[in-house]
Amino acid sequence: MSPLPRAAREARKGDFFVRYRRRGERRILYGRLKSATTIAGFDGSVDRVEEVVWLPPVSPRKIIAVGLNDREHALEMGKPLPREPLLFLKAVTALAAHEDPVVTPKASSRVDYEGEIALVVGRFADHILPREARSHIFGICAANDITARDLQASDVQYTRAKSFPGFCPVGPAVEVGGTPDGRTLVTRVNGEIRQEGRVSSQIFGWEDLVSYISHMMPLEPGDLVLTGTYRGVGAVTAGDRVTVEVSGLGMIPLSNTFVADPRPGLAGRWPGK
Repeated sequence: MSPLPRAAREARKGDFFVRYRRRGERRILYGRLKSATTIAGFDGSVDRVEEVVWLPPVSPRKIIAVGLNDREHALEMGKPLPREPLLFLKAVTALAAHEDPVVTPKASSRVDYEGEIALVVGRFADHILPREARSHIFGICAANDITARDLQASDVQYTRAKSFPGFCPVGPAVEVGGTPDGRTLVTRVNGEIRQEGRVSSQIFGWEDLVSYISHMMPLEPGDLVLTGTYRGVGAVTAGDRVTVEVSGLGMIPLSNTFVADPRPGLAGRWPGK
């Protein structure tokens, strides 16, 4: 399947584009989230949200994330403000959908939430200028850049800490034609507000980020760019439910429940231990 499905061509600016299955069926469907209770399929069908299994709205070839892009978040992490965007990649196998359970891996003793706004690339972008970025973006959605914080601290780079399965929930819907301009983000854990961020507080604007990334790696349709989290990141444990709500995308906030890892761990048998 193309990372940005052909069905996306049927979406119009202002639509809330979704990808899903009916429960008990394998066929992938595409449509518009019309309300907190109803999806209008591009095939003319109408489904209640409780009758569907959510899928990530796109299947990216790359997930590019930006670290320390909020002044107060950099301060809470004890890090200097970056002079240029700090980029890292998350494995595409970390991708998860709205309402997918997220496993807390045995390899980590601290797993953190990081609510973010994700850009969905709509057109191939290679060495573009910031003023050209808008025409290359399909839309935006909520994201959670989940991080194994202890592993991030111990490793030289972020790959392991950021890439466990389920560590990149996105969705449930992409606002077609939407941008982060003027948005706010709220992250809740078990209903309690933990993050309240404004895009205006970010160090690097989204147009600059898209341009900057495009000068080192081409951005392809369906790719995701996570634009950075805000002050208030913190730990979660099995049983916690995290919601990420972006203003204007609030019909259904991105929600995931964390669960314990049922698989055997490798504690004590890691290389070097």
